[in-house]
This record gives sequence, C-alpha cells and structure tokens, in this order.
Amino acid sequence: MTRSARRPLARRALAAAGAAALALLGTAIGSSAAQATDPPPPSPANITGTTGSIVIHKHAGDPGAAGDGKVITDPTKVTELGQGLDGVEFSVQRVSHLGVPIDLKTAEGWDYAEDVTVDNASTAPYSLTDVETVTTEGGGLATVDELPYGLYLISETSPGSNPIVSPVEPMLVSVPYQDETNSTWLYEVHVYPKNKLNETNPEKTVAEPGGLVLGSTVEWTVTAPIPELGAGDTYRKFVITDQLDPRLTLTGAIVSLDGVELDPGTDYTLSPDTLPAEGANVAVTLTAAGRAQLMDKSNVVVKLTTTVTSLGEGNTGGKISNTAAVNVNDSVRETDPAQTNWGPLKIMKVSATAKSQGLQGAEFTLHETKGGPEVDGVGTLTSNAAGVIVVDGLWVGNGATLTKSYWVQETKAPAGYVLPTGDGAWTEVVVSAGPAASVVVKSIANTQYDGPMLPLTGAAGTTAFMAGGMALVAIAGGAALAASRRKRGSVK
Repeated sequence: MTRSARRPLARRALAAAGAAALALLGTAIGSSAAQATDPPPPSPANITGTTGSIVIHKHAGDPGAAGDGKVITDPTKVTELGQGLDGVEFSVQRVSHLGVPIDLKTAEGWDYAEDVTVDNASTAPYSLTDVETVTTEGGGLATVDELPYGLYLISETSPGSNPIVSPVEPMLVSVPYQDETNSTWLYEVHVYPKNKLNETNPEKTVAEPGGLVLGSTVEWTVTAPIPELGAGDTYRKFVITDQLDPRLTLTGAIVSLDGVELDPGTDYTLSPDTLPAEGANVAVTLTAAGRAQLMDKSNVVVKLTTTVTSLGEGNTGGKISNTAAVNVNDSVRETDPAQTNWGPLKIMKVSATAKSQGLQGAEFTLHETKGGPEVDGVGTLTSNAAGVIVVDGLWVGNGATLTKSYWVQETKAPAGYVLPTGDGAWTEVVVSAGPAASVVVKSIANTQYDGPMLPLTGAAGTTAFMAGGMALVAIAGGAALAASRRKRGSVK
C-alpha cells in the first residue's frame, strides 16, 4: 500500500491546513483559477476549544481508511461498509516534534505536521507518546475523547478473535480535521479502517488404514484454502500445525500446492525434523520461497502418514481424534476434528456342555468378511489354557462409525472335540471402539466326540488301559493254545 493510500484522511487535512498556514505567511498557494473556485481553507486561527475526539469504525473489507472525517449516515454507504468487528484493539499515540507535542492550534504546528509520515513518526526529530488503548465494541466502534488538538498515530495492535488476514496499516489523524465540504473544522473525527478477513474453512480428513490391526498406517489430510489478501498485502506467514494424538507416530509428510508437491527444506520446513516421532506436534511452515508461490493459488494440502500404536484408556480409548490449525498472517482457522476408531477383540473357546470350561488349543483365522481373505498381520489365533484368544486392536471405522463386524473361521478344534465344517466353522464377531477393558467377549462352543477316547493324561488311566489290554492278549493266547491241543488230539 502506498504512503498516500495509507493515510488519505491525514494527508488531506494536513495539506489543506498547511496551505492555510503558508498563506498566513504570505506564500502563494495553487493557481489563480483554483483560488477563484475553491473556498479558502480554514485557518488555525479559527479553531475553537482545546480538545476533540476520534471515533473508530472497524469493519471487514479491503484495508483502508475510508471516509472524509464525518460520520457516514447514508444507508447505502453504511451497508457497503461491511461487517462491524468487535474486539479489535487500537493504540493511540500523539506525535511530538523535538519532544514537544505538536499543537495544531498554531500555524507552526501545522508546519511540523506536514512532514510527518507513518514511517518517520517515531524517528527524530519526531517521537511518539502513548495516549490510550481502545477496543471496538457494539458493532465495531471505539471512541477516544478529550484529545488535545494535535496529530495522532492510530495503530491496530490486536485483532481479538477476528480472523484478520490483512490488517489496516497505521494511519495519521489530525484533531481537529478539515471538513472539505464547507472548509470548516471537525472536532469529532470519524475514521473507518477496514480489514480483510480470513473466511476460509480448512478441512482435516482421515483415510481408511493401510491395515486392520494396531501398527497399521493411517493417513491424515489437511486441506488449507488460501485466503484472499487486501490490495498490496503479501503472505507474511503460512503455517499448518497439528498436535497428533499420543497414540499416533508420525512417519512421513507430503506438502503440495494445487496438486504440485513442494520441496522440503526449500519451500517449507517440517517439525519435528527427525522421524518417526510419537505424538508429534507437527508444524509445516512455508518459507519465503513457498509463500511466493501462493498468489492466485487455491489450496495447500498436507498429508501426514502415521501408525496407530495403542488403544489408550478411558472414555477416549480406541477413539483417536485430531484437529489441525492454519495460520495465515496471524489469522488462525481451525479444522473440524477427524477421527479414526479402533477396538479390541476377545474370543472364549468353551465346551458346549460346560460353558464355563475354557478349551485350549483351538485355532482360528480372522477375516473381514465371511469366506474372504485372512486379515493381514494376524496369523493363526490359538486359544490359551483358559480358552481365551485376544486381538489387541482392530479398526472399526472413521468418524461416527464405532463398530465393525469381522468373521473368524475355526480351523482346528481342541483335542477331543469336533471341528465344525461348512458354515458351522464361521462365526461373526462385532468389534466396538474402546479401550482393552471395554471388550465384549464372544464365546464359541465345541462339542465333544461321542465315541470312546484314549485318556489324554494321567498315569492311572494309562495303567488301567494297559492292564486291560494285557488281559485281552492273555485270553486270546489261551484260546489259541486250547484250539491247538484239540487239533493234535484229533490227529491221533
């Protein structure tokens, strides 16, 4: 923004008043035609009273200081002003010359004021003295009363909660101010600084995982629309941040601008710079080279690759949610949260006739659908001595989806029990998002064989069986001996 554009109110007032002061000293101003048609500028000698006021009207729009020092009452122009912004903070500072506040009741004061600019107002021979800090309210209004007649620098110091992406630059305002319509003095000066708002809505999404078990890869995407700036403004800051959940480990990041990948180190920096990083506070900061490419572009997209390491505990166990933020020129916009959901699976293998009896040695495979391929990374599930099978964590969905059906197929029954066949070997299990403590146990029963079985363990049982076997052998041997004797007797 040019110097003349930054301070239209002040320079018009100062130019007119300076002309008046020079006229009082006998210096010719302007052409004879201009003097014949323009009303004479007001003279400092005509200033009455000792104090005035500045009324700040803060609105959204292209930055500038619209207005002519008077309050805008025309309904059409009021509508054109845009949204009034509450909560914006301004500092008011008085300009001094050689340590003495400039007095605009005198021609000498106007002479000093004529050479003041926003850029040199704090540089010798000029200096600034703090007067007051005000905050807009009631539709973007802030009033500074009882200001001694002088020259004031008005600076926006805080946007409050407003996402201001192009703030108004500091402006010089004189009190009093020339009313150009009738060449009189305005003692209540109205200024209308505008700001360009960042009204973009960044988004964060999460993809389906690369696998269905803990340790699988999950990709998060942050899409940051590039806000429009005010005329002459530049992208001074563009940072995307994302505090990852402690259950996530960052393994990689890709940054692109309208589909074209940016160069790490040249166009942006990534923090942390050492991967993998558990529960990382991620910051993607565009460098000057990266920001220079933003004009007339649409979106910056950041893809973060993570792995899920655990379910966690408590109410959020298994529900992993994250929100990202985009900071453009200190205006911050947040995404809605994106969430990936995981839960535990527990199967109890029991006897059909004694449901409390856990059976060891049953083997299963895990599938996403009945008859479908096995879930990668699981392998064979075998019941332990208590008949229990546990899968620490399985993906159940994203967002509001908190349950998912899986299928297990029994491939080997416990010793002494019948292995189901066909559809009977398949069992549907429903996994719900939550910590390990919230698992719902799925019981799967097996039927024992009906026929006689060898004893599985125990010396007593084995001994009895062997004794019975020996007795049978002895009986068989005796019968054979008797038959042989009968045969010999018949031969005689």
